Amino acid sequence: MVIDFHTHCFADNIAANAMKQLKEEGDIEAFADGTAGGLLASMKTAGIDKSVIVPVATKPSQVAPINKWAKQTTSESLCFFGALHPNDEDIFEQATWLKDNGFLGVKFHPDYQRFLADEARMMPIYEALRDLNLIVLLHAGVDIGLIGTVHCTPMMIDKVIQNVPGLKLVAAHMGGHGLWQDAQELLSGKDLFFDTSYSWYELEKKGMTRMINKHGADKILFGTDSPWTDAKLALQRIVSLDLPGADMDKILYQNAQNLLK
Repeated sequence: MVIDFHTHCFADNIAANAMKQLKEEGDIEAFADGTAGGLLASMKTAGIDKSVIVPVATKPSQVAPINKWAKQTTSESLCFFGALHPNDEDIFEQATWLKDNGFLGVKFHPDYQRFLADEARMMPIYEALRDLNLIVLLHAGVDIGLIGTVHCTPMMIDKVIQNVPGLKLVAAHMGGHGLWQDAQELLSGKDLFFDTSYSWYELEKKGMTRMINKHGADKILFGTDSPWTDAKLALQRIVSLDLPGADMDKILYQNAQNLLK
């Protein structure tokens, strides 16, 4: 069993344009076409059984359409998190709607949504999501498509977990893309998960192993960031780590199963 905890796809009618824009902004290659069908084909090739899709609403008006599409597209193999936007005046109602409609978590991307992860107005939102028992996955660290202020640093994440105990928090990209030393020093061993997505190219085998051992294998989730990485290669790299079999099982699926229930 393999669960990929960090993937992306778009509705068929917008996928081509969305992928074109994102590829140009980040100057990166895509390994799938950005559709749900493309993701399923990539999973089959890689040997991945289930993917968690984490959509991002870049403005409040996108929240309802994204969530409606996500609900319709959810399947045995595709588990969609919901979209929320901090500037949405109905965010608490939208969060309750997600819970009532079977969603298990939400994704925030502070860079694209233009907020600081630890700002005061976010704390009641995190508290509400905690009380609804919804997982929060945060893009953490530098975004290669947006040069400038980093809106979610490991220090900000540390403030969130201090202020909102009990929040089911996943910090993407091993706790902070491009800020891995800070993530290791500030967040290792604390009450949050890291996902492995889009981190190997810099950390490589030695750095990834070090961070996993420091944080604990029971708090690591396998993730690819598909379509922005080759999912098959991403899985092969994680499997190649010199970790006990029990720890590898935790990373590849057990931690995700426990978190997703």
